[in-house]
Amino acid sequence: MVAHFSDGSGAPALGPQLLRSWIGYRRRVEQKLASSGFTDRRLPDGMLLRLCVAHEGLTLTRIGREMQISRQGASKLVADLCERGFLSLEKSPGDGREKIVRPTPEARAFLQAFRAARREVDEEIREQLGAEAVQALTALTELLGEPSGAWRSGDIWREVRSRSSLLDLGDL
Repeated sequence: MVAHFSDGSGAPALGPQLLRSWIGYRRRVEQKLASSGFTDRRLPDGMLLRLCVAHEGLTLTRIGREMQISRQGASKLVADLCERGFLSLEKSPGDGREKIVRPTPEARAFLQAFRAARREVDEEIREQLGAEAVQALTALTELLGEPSGAWRSGDIWREVRSRSSLLDLGDL
């Protein structure tokens, strides 16, 4: 059961509506990804793959730092993505104890399909609501967003997971 909060007028409160809409948006994107052949998707996959593509040749230690998780946690996530064909590991030329993480062509294809899926969903929403409604939504998200850009993507995911349990939304 999902908690239903009201502002007193009988209408659902804005916060839970925004969270519900974000989850719905993500589900639409994931359905499009599945139709592109990417069916085995897990929460930190995209964030980790984007990080590895943006910063070619990352070490496990740096991935842990960037995602604000332990080196062991980063190693576990990377090992899973290696098994699934998205990343590869090689020994660091400078330090035999460290491993360099490299994205595979499959990782790049996944990210390209993800961006295309988001564009498709965005266009569908624009067609259904109209440009004016989308502009209003953009204004709302800018108003509510972190103005300083201080949140890193790892912080956002941690916050969403912890707060979703308060709303009884299950695992995100």
